[in-house]
Amino acid sequence: MKKNKALFLLLILPIFTSGLEFYLPIDVKNRRILKSSYITSVGEFGILRKSYNNIPSHFHSGIDIMNPGKKPGEINPVFACAEGKVISVLKNKSSSNVIIKHNLNDGRTIYSTYTHIVDIVVEPGDTVNHFSVIASFIDSEKLDKWGEYLDHLHFEILKIPPKFIGIRDNRQTYLSYSIDCKQIEELFEKFYNPILFFIYINN
Repeated sequence: MKKNKALFLLLILPIFTSGLEFYLPIDVKNRRILKSSYITSVGEFGILRKSYNNIPSHFHSGIDIMNPGKKPGEINPVFACAEGKVISVLKNKSSSNVIIKHNLNDGRTIYSTYTHIVDIVVEPGDTVNHFSVIASFIDSEKLDKWGEYLDHLHFEILKIPPKFIGIRDNRQTYLSYSIDCKQIEELFEKFYNPILFFIYINN
């Protein structure tokens, strides 16, 4: 365990000397601290998701952050987590998502992804920062239609560029590897654990 933790620190520590500040993408009092209570009971990083609704079994590539409102479907904003450039917007009902590219001061690049959102207000090419609202949590009317289990934000931090899926609405569109990681090794090759990411970025 100590060896694995040391290896993780070697891999992730350079990000936190890059000068780029990261914040939670939700409207809470302190957006620098990711509390375990913000994450759904089945929304932790790295858990094995069994196949369902024609989606194959895979390791969970991000975290599912609960709507911070007091009731399901309360309209609450979703923010960009840091300074960056929007590279993809996909409007696809409950699977709608936004992907933002973040350039670190040391020349490396990471990507944040936001899924299960509505009322997207950014476009590819937009420059954003942690004050920028990019969308909203799914509202109660749409939850009634799509399912209350979608009352969360699926948030990821990608180590590698997302995959190009084609031209939609006359713009390049990308997707993450959210359901592609069949082996735990694949997961850590492609994603950072957001929980550890926020712990170490704030220390």
